[in-house]
Amino acid sequence: MLNVSLQLSLLNLLNLSFNNLLFVVALMASQRKGSSESTPSDSEFLKQFHRLPKLVVFDLDFTLWPFHVDKLKPPLKPLKDGNSVDSGMNHISLYPEVKVILQFMSEHFLLAVASRVEDITMAYQLLSFCQISSYFPLKEIYPTSKSIHLKRLQARSGLHAHEMLFFDDDKRNIRDSKKIGVQAVQVFNGLSWHIVIEGLSMFSQS
Repeated sequence: MLNVSLQLSLLNLLNLSFNNLLFVVALMASQRKGSSESTPSDSEFLKQFHRLPKLVVFDLDFTLWPFHVDKLKPPLKPLKDGNSVDSGMNHISLYPEVKVILQFMSEHFLLAVASRVEDITMAYQLLSFCQISSYFPLKEIYPTSKSIHLKRLQARSGLHAHEMLFFDDDKRNIRDSKKIGVQAVQVFNGLSWHIVIEGLSMFSQS
């Protein structure tokens, strides 16, 4: 029987248009083979969006992974498959589509993390253990409002608020980001291709 995360991933894929579904399937297949090069379909996929962000920002908890960092029990132990366990033997992993999404997005956009977790050291450990830290040249991880995180990222990147796109599971953070001019999309059940395409479409039409 399929686990819940995989079932949600399959349901998300079924929500894609036919052309986008073909692109995602081809991309996932190429990455399974270990190819890091952009595929010819990359440009075709991105052509559907008339305007694209220059900086894409992601929350951590319940956006990239299905848990609160601050509720884990240290120390963490990395596993060979890129996952981890905490001292309570809780299995720690990303949402199913996250790694493929980040690999693709990092080839076309500047990526950043904005998180207000209190255990900053553990958040950085998890990014490393999950093998995704290198996708994010910019990281703002400390307890404060998301508007402060985003303003800091704006200053560090030299970009304007209207050139940024933000993904977060908390509707309060979505509201706060829009107040400072950053386009944002709410994530449900973890980051997925369906949500990414929805966000890029919304940004394109803004």
